Amino acid sequence: MTTLVHDEQVMGTVVSFGVDHDRDGRDAARQAVASACAILHHVDAVFSTWKPDSPMSRFRRGELERPPPEIECVLDLCCEAKQLSGGWFDPWAMPGGVDPTGLVKGWAAEEALAGLAAAGVRSAIVNAAGDVTMLAESGRTWRLGVRHPWRADALACIVETAVPVATSGTYERPAQLIVPEAVAGRVDTSRRPVSATVIGPSLALADALATALCVGGDEVLAMIDAEDGFDGYVIFDDGAEAWTPRFPFAS
Repeated sequence: MTTLVHDEQVMGTVVSFGVDHDRDGRDAARQAVASACAILHHVDAVFSTWKPDSPMSRFRRGELERPPPEIECVLDLCCEAKQLSGGWFDPWAMPGGVDPTGLVKGWAAEEALAGLAAAGVRSAIVNAAGDVTMLAESGRTWRLGVRHPWRADALACIVETAVPVATSGTYERPAQLIVPEAVAGRVDTSRRPVSATVIGPSLALADALATALCVGGDEVLAMIDAEDGFDGYVIFDDGAEAWTPRFPFAS
């Protein structure tokens, strides 16, 4: 078995693929990755808030009476994520109108993985800048490193899991994490999260919850602990760490 590795520049970041194939399956693996990349570029074209003619931009400006089905699907997930996070994740609180950026990258990675599966791929990993989802035989787990927030060449921990993993942090692009006005009074000013990792059955929701955890800290971690199937790990600016009891640190 050989692994085809590919990095695709899309959505303002790099999405990395690792697709396992047998000796005679390299061409099929390349075609599958190309199709998955086309899915990512389509998602970028639909949801980009930087492209003025994208459906998302037009919807934000009120030019569409009803959003396309893809946007409706993502906004429904945003509603679910807002409820699960107690309002700490709130795309409707973003400047300029509703902005699902904090969830759509994870959703896009899931769509790309579904494209690989539809092409016949049986083992693969998709990493959308820290939002990771995997395709594997039943029972297989993956060991994934979580980057240390202050040392780019080091790991904060290693996770062993069979479900998607999403990481959000303030150490690279802090201005993108905005505290919704409705919860601003509940921010713990004594210490601030700098890195947050969430695992769960949905990468889109894990992506949103990691964003919320990186804003809401301990309060959001308690909500994640109460949610079946999701677990979280957070590092604070004073070096302290906290995690849910079931978080799957690798031994």
